[in-house]
This record gives sequence, structure tokens and C-alpha cells, in this order.
Amino acid sequence: MREDMIRVLDQRDFLVKENKRLQEQLEHERLKVSVLKRELEKEEKRTLVPSGA
Repeated sequence: MREDMIRVLDQRDFLVKENKRLQEQLEHERLKVSVLKRELEKEEKRTLVPSGA
């Protein structure tokens, strides 16, 4: 019984750490997407010059 409890707690600790790592990775990827979106918007503004100019 005690061994099961220790195993469950160890697994929980591992999952908490893995969740934290994945949350940080997700935030990093979101920041990359945000930067790429801004770059894309800038590029679109440069290429979409009004025809009357």
C-alpha cells in the first residue's frame, strides 16, 4: 500500500514537471507565432501598395 502511494506521488511529481515544461514550450511557440504574424502583416502592407500611388 505504501509503495503504491509513493509510486503515485512520484508519478504526480513527474506529471507536474512535464506539464510545466509543456506550458513553457507552448508559451514560447505562441510568442514565435505572434512575431511571425507581425512580420507577415508588415510584408503584406509593403506588397499591397495602392494602385493610385
